[in-house]
Amino acid sequence: MLARSPGSVSIIAPQLDPAVEADWPEVDWAVLVQRPVADQMRDSDRVLVRVSRSRLQPWPEAAWLDSMPDMVHGLLIQTLEDSGRFAGVGRAGGMRSRFGLASEIRSFEVVDDGSGSLQVELRVRVNLVHQPTGRVMAADSFAQIQSVADRSLDTVVLAFEEAMVALFVDVTGWVLRAGAEASAALEERRDRDSGDRSRRN
Repeated sequence: MLARSPGSVSIIAPQLDPAVEADWPEVDWAVLVQRPVADQMRDSDRVLVRVSRSRLQPWPEAAWLDSMPDMVHGLLIQTLEDSGRFAGVGRAGGMRSRFGLASEIRSFEVVDDGSGSLQVELRVRVNLVHQPTGRVMAADSFAQIQSVADRSLDTVVLAFEEAMVALFVDVTGWVLRAGAEASAALEERRDRDSGDRSRRN
């Protein structure tokens, strides 16, 4: 994060160092990650604060390095790649793959409920898509809520980083498990269809 002087804008570039889970399987297929979908308010570089159930406002004099969905897109790809468990990880359209990962960001903000304390809240919905057919093979929702120790911007950024690490690690493990199950189901279907054709012939 750049140093801030009065009237300037602090540009926030989260730095993540996610851990690799020892029980994650290693797979022989690639995954393409689509840019996450977000509503118009969240599809921007603004750091948002939810001050009531239905009201969002920007954090003064702070902005993400990129639009929030683009930033999440890059950091999620980085987490998947750094796991070392996939045959390949890329952006949609970049290479051939068995699966694609589509996501919708539903919350990505600081929550200020008026009690004096803050929380970071991240919520996403993800779909694992079979690329050749476009069929959704699995879907799930993930959330992380991280308490913020004080109201300084530096502490808020740290809470965002911790919440993103936990969220992306959860999503990575899910993609590996759901993809392995989907691959087994696809293989079983191919074997069954092949057997049906052999009997007809």
